Amino acid sequence: MNVIKIKKITKICGGQDGAIFGSELFRFDTRGSCTVYDLSDINKQGERLSPIAQFKLDRADEITPHSNSVCFGSDFYAEGDAYPLVYSNIYNNYAKCEDKLMGITCVYRIRREGDTFISDLVQLVKIGFCEDEGLWKVSKEKHGERPYGNFLVDRDTGSYYAYVMRDEWLGTRYFKFSNPSVHSGENHPVFNVKTVTLTPSDVLEKFDCEYHRFIQGGAIYKGFLYSTEGFGGDIINRPAIRIIDLKNRKEKYIDLTEYGITEEPEFIDFYNGTCYYSDAHGNFYSVVF
Repeated sequence: MNVIKIKKITKICGGQDGAIFGSELFRFDTRGSCTVYDLSDINKQGERLSPIAQFKLDRADEITPHSNSVCFGSDFYAEGDAYPLVYSNIYNNYAKCEDKLMGITCVYRIRREGDTFISDLVQLVKIGFCEDEGLWKVSKEKHGERPYGNFLVDRDTGSYYAYVMRDEWLGTRYFKFSNPSVHSGENHPVFNVKTVTLTPSDVLEKFDCEYHRFIQGGAIYKGFLYSTEGFGGDIINRPAIRIIDLKNRKEKYIDLTEYGITEEPEFIDFYNGTCYYSDAHGNFYSVVF
């Protein structure tokens, strides 16, 4: 058993993943809505943390990320911007559509005017080999439970990571790329925004680890990828945190049910050196590994 200390601090809105920049936490849902919180006095909060703002992602009526994985990058759209680019993936929002928009991350510029936050869709980053048998998918006949993929930026190295569930025999596969410049790419014929398509020749590193039982939120911090997984009240696909050492390609698995955490996992990120975790219902915890 990997021993951790996990403590409930407060409650925020429910939803999917999110990301922290400075002292501000951005929590997203599957419909393109975001709620913003100030964490500067997090340890003095009561039962519920009050938001400082809410906003809708740009063009969410045209292309809506599921926000299964969300992160701030290391690059800024323009000199003088207060926030770096934020990345939010489509995941399975279009699973029932002819074009599933598989392997796509939406890149946004975030601006603040007083108490109002504004987002601009500035780029799409796409995995161009989601149909590649044996590289991304398991086979032509079987694509695995969730072939949509999560995507995170390592802000320390400027690398872009993709990882996808394959199957229980083949595990979860990780790909490392150079993070594309936000001003690069070809114009998307439908969404009219710059789009970078990553090909097998762009892969810098590739490795497999154990099978994630339904990937949820994620974050990269000091060379480790932290991935939440599982569902609420599921004895097989248990709520868990998986920690992947990106250099040594080893991992630790933490079963959250051993700590009384049984709701569906979602959000994970770091602020002032502390890991923060939230489930789908907004219960908000600090975690010490």
